[in-house]
Amino acid sequence: MRAAALSLALLLVLSAVAGAVPALPDDGAGPPASDASDLRTSAPLQVSSPNGTDGEPALNVLGVPPGVAARSTLETEYVELGSGLAFGSKTADFRLETASIVERIESAETTDRRQQYLLQEVSAIEERSVTLRSQQRQVIASYGDGEITPRRLLYELALIDAEARELQQRRDRLQSLVDSTPGFSISSSRFGNIELELNTLTGPVRSHAGAVLSGEAASTRFFVQSGPDSVELAVVRNDTYVRETYRGALRVGNGNSFSLGDAVNATEQAYPTITDLRVRDDVVGNPESDSTRVSIEHERGRLVAFVDSGSERVFKEYQYRPIDQVTTTSSVSAVKDGLELTAHRTYPGGPVRLQLNSTSSDDPVDAQLTVGPPAGQSSVVGRTGGDGSLWTLAPSGTYQVTAIDGSSVVVLSVEPTRTPLVYGAVNDSAMEGETETITPTD
Repeated sequence: MRAAALSLALLLVLSAVAGAVPALPDDGAGPPASDASDLRTSAPLQVSSPNGTDGEPALNVLGVPPGVAARSTLETEYVELGSGLAFGSKTADFRLETASIVERIESAETTDRRQQYLLQEVSAIEERSVTLRSQQRQVIASYGDGEITPRRLLYELALIDAEARELQQRRDRLQSLVDSTPGFSISSSRFGNIELELNTLTGPVRSHAGAVLSGEAASTRFFVQSGPDSVELAVVRNDTYVRETYRGALRVGNGNSFSLGDAVNATEQAYPTITDLRVRDDVVGNPESDSTRVSIEHERGRLVAFVDSGSERVFKEYQYRPIDQVTTTSSVSAVKDGLELTAHRTYPGGPVRLQLNSTSSDDPVDAQLTVGPPAGQSSVVGRTGGDGSLWTLAPSGTYQVTAIDGSSVVVLSVEPTRTPLVYGAVNDSAMEGETETITPTD
């Protein structure tokens, strides 16, 4: 497994279906990094967002382990109208199927037939969730092997998310129908296990990709990183950094005597800083489940962790962090043509703040920024705006940021920081390793 491990990282932009034409050109590569920009590195100085808190330790994240990357690209993708229509058609089919199933059960001629239909449909959801999990594994592998494009990967993951969410709605309807059927019952733990399994197939980032595909959200920049049966996604939406990660190798199931308290303890050990900042938490699971969901609201955001009963480790997470609570650990700057461009650095897939100011007045400068590999093609990521600041996602590996303001151009080369991984450098074929906590130094 270790030799075959494959990790890919990229950034892409999905445009809304209604606007398949990019708002800004994507072919504006800046001058080479060697073109005499004055670099100023302030690491290990602590730098935070305008409303962030300096000196705080990094929040651990679940991620694809380092050292196995085989390809890293920065590119711009646009959704074709056909993709959006296909996605909308399939999600509509999911809803129609639920309506049809409910109607058939409600119109059953006898109580025995109604009970038979209910058992069949509950079993069908269980079987379908297993199929979706297999499909997820296959699409991740196909992407890792270069058989499908980044856009197709997000499309397939968004479709799995949409179907899993509809199956959740169907599960709720079936449970209500069971409760209203005299002399008949299906254990609540069975319904609970279905809920948890479907939860592991959904995620806030893939859901947002679906919103872009269906034209409900504007074009968005996504970070994607994959490994064997593992995928990491991130996005900045509505002034919030959102990430989700699934690590199939940490999911083995069939655990013994794994309680809700054990799941909480495993989560606390994996995320010590988040635990220290905890405001409230919530736990969902049952003794017959292969996984437990632990949600923690904390002072800098929200964590949802899924803990496997066999490995007793977190195998999936969602994290939500308001941008004004994001803390970075160091910055690097470049000065040229009267402009100073600064990147408040973060790890690959993390939120990075780019700041552009005038060297003569120190006033913020509103200009277009592009990001791309050194000496490679760059993609427009947006404008800095009136405060000279722009949040985006850090690519994997060294990247180049270019700011263009009229005839003035400044280029900055940025090396991402180390990712504060939950289980350190644990790879997809090993279980050993401890939580890695990275604390900013003075």
